[in-house]
Amino acid sequence: MVGKWTIEVDTKATPLSPASKASGTEECQWFANRHVVCRSEAKGSAGAYSQMRTLSYVPARKMYAAYTVDSLGSALLAYGQVNGDTWTFSTDQPAFNIRLTLKIAAGGYTALAEFAGADGKYLPLSEVKATRAK
Repeated sequence: MVGKWTIEVDTKATPLSPASKASGTEECQWFANRHVVCRSEAKGSAGAYSQMRTLSYVPARKMYAAYTVDSLGSALLAYGQVNGDTWTFSTDQPAFNIRLTLKIAAGGYTALAEFAGADGKYLPLSEVKATRAK
């Protein structure tokens, strides 16, 4: 994840927002040799969007943590595991859960965010396709 990325964001239509597309950049750096901090900026039909994400390993939980804040006022803390090239994080909230799946490949990654309501069924929220910047 460390490095510079070109990103394409595809936000799906939900009861809370319309579908939109955006593109931009992301830069991920090590912080204190323990955490990866990523900052992204994208622009599209819905305007400008900024996000900051921190990926960390939490030894006490034996899990990874993803903490994300964005320019829409969202803040999300999710825990997860790594299995090969797939990182899966999820929240544990009473009525609204988010699952984030990162799939890492040579020269890029995809990030699928899904949400589930009280019925527990996950629906796509957004998908990001990142390519390592040259």
